[in-house]
Amino acid sequence: MTTESTGAGVLLIGAGGLGCGTALALAAAGISPLTVVDDDHVEESNLHRQVLLSAKDAGRPKVLALAETLGERFPSVKVRPIAQRFDAANAVRLLEDCDVVVDGSDNLATKFLANDACVLAGKPLVHAAAVGTGGQLLTVPRGGRPCYRCLFEELPAPEADAPSCSEVGVLGPVPGVLGALQACEAARILRGESPAFAGRLIRYDSPLMTMGAIRFRANPSCRVCGTHPSITAASLEECVS
Repeated sequence: MTTESTGAGVLLIGAGGLGCGTALALAAAGISPLTVVDDDHVEESNLHRQVLLSAKDAGRPKVLALAETLGERFPSVKVRPIAQRFDAANAVRLLEDCDVVVDGSDNLATKFLANDACVLAGKPLVHAAAVGTGGQLLTVPRGGRPCYRCLFEELPAPEADAPSCSEVGVLGPVPGVLGALQACEAARILRGESPAFAGRLIRYDSPLMTMGAIRFRANPSCRVCGTHPSITAASLEECVS
């Protein structure tokens, strides 16, 4: 059974491990159109987790290789590749053309920007992060509360201990698991159902094969969705380091 989007579809930020896992599951479900934005190029060292890319794509823009592979497997799915970085300059424009945003990025600055832009635009956001042998998920609902900043208030300082996937690596199957869950959540929202991960931080541990949920509420002091927000459309550039 497919879940075809009848609107503007999904904006997927990132064509790496999370992005590949999510895009594959979305396309297999018949969800279209699918817009993918990423400015990176294919590297052979990352192919263990980027299941839609291959060695023959080395050096090519990830979004072009991903779109080509999906086009061959699912010709009825419209894939729109955008070989750019998701940033403050294009965030508002990109969000105008989607129903749901899926965050498959691999750096915190982009995740904070995606959150803030989605809250301001009233777009639901499905977030995931994968590092080492585990990861996490949460959804920012269409109303924008609670949001990513309600839980993780500020972008850590450069000297803070916040390891990324590129620094410590990631077990290949982990982004695939999280990406599939992101796709399920996006499909649920497109069907008009309530998001399952709103107000819940889902923690996945692959060695223990466990998933746990930490509930959290909207923070009245949140800089973007709180009572007196300091982040507005005019100040979106503040979200990027």
